[in-house]
Amino acid sequence: MPSLLAVLRSINLDATDLVALSGGHTVGLGHCTSFDDRLFPRPDPTMNPDFLGKLKQTCPAKGTDRRTALDVRTPNAFDNKYYVNLLNRQGLFTSDQDLYTNAATRPLVERFASSQQDFFNQFGVSMVKMGQIKVLTGNQGQVRRNCSARNPGTVDGHLSWSSLAQTVGEAAAESLGF
Repeated sequence: MPSLLAVLRSINLDATDLVALSGGHTVGLGHCTSFDDRLFPRPDPTMNPDFLGKLKQTCPAKGTDRRTALDVRTPNAFDNKYYVNLLNRQGLFTSDQDLYTNAATRPLVERFASSQQDFFNQFGVSMVKMGQIKVLTGNQGQVRRNCSARNPGTVDGHLSWSSLAQTVGEAAAESLGF
């Protein structure tokens, strides 16, 4: 955790930002292969035994190609229950549960678990801070049609300004159903 916090400081983020942004794990799914090292060959002793049993039902062997909810309490709601999970030793990833076991971040987990409003407020502040890291302007970047892939026809991931404007226009038209 100390080395991660040092890296975050170098990009103007801190422990509060780390804990708040990790709260994004209140929604979504995790692949068994992303956490099966906590189950096999020996179970992680920091994990709640009932939670461990349920995970082993979903992921019965190392390398299982299945997914499970990141948040066991309210998997389809953006709320503060992710932090309640951590208090109850039900963090899916080691990095999540470490937020509660680490002395520097534990008070933040406890605060967000007890106050959804504090979590919401800090999440917004931390997202804005993260959005200001290495911002690309002009023709340095691109607006992707598919967030997980570079746009077709790009050279080293860059588009000319006219192509970029066209891509933005097409994406806007597509989202409006045109």
